Amino acid sequence: MVDLPIEQLALAIEKGKVRGFDEVKEINGENYYFQYALKKEGEIYRTYFFQVPEKKMELVEDYATEEISSFSDIGDAFNYFRGQGVDITRFSAIRGTLPF
Repeated sequence: MVDLPIEQLALAIEKGKVRGFDEVKEINGENYYFQYALKKEGEIYRTYFFQVPEKKMELVEDYATEEISSFSDIGDAFNYFRGQGVDITRFSAIRGTLPF
């Protein structure tokens, strides 16, 4: 049985839409801001992963982790996010400035 939200997410990405979300997580007593996104460019799927301690937001260039990865298969891109502990069922349309 196919997971309908994942199927809808994959269909939107195949149509060229950027999907993702942001969240705040507590890690070792400190709040971190995270942002995730996924898009398709040609035949390549690009993933975006960003994190920064909330208290260091004004110094983002010194304290942030930003990673853009490329995959040839959407399943591999989904698995990348799962490996990072990201709930891909939360991916949706991104409002405002796109991360990439």
